[in-house]
Amino acid sequence: MTITLYQRTFPVQGAPVALSFLPCPPHQRHTYTRDGEVYEAVRREVRVVVPEGAAVDPVRNVMSWSGDKGPVKSTAGEVFDLATARASGFRRA
Repeated sequence: MTITLYQRTFPVQGAPVALSFLPCPPHQRHTYTRDGEVYEAVRREVRVVVPEGAAVDPVRNVMSWSGDKGPVKSTAGEVFDLATARASGFRRA
């Protein structure tokens, strides 16, 4: 099963990265300031493959699925890390 994660970064080294299961509203502005410079957020969609039957809870901003040891809940950042590491059932699409 493939889902979309929404990533928000800034074009400067060491700036924060945010990941979510839901996109930010287009009218919402995000900035990051370093050394007097203001940087606008760069948004992109990241497609990841997750285990079949996984479900996203947008209210709690977590994804749940059945793992080898029972039910598991993870944040968007954790799902991204699992996909990047190619953990069992996860990969970048």
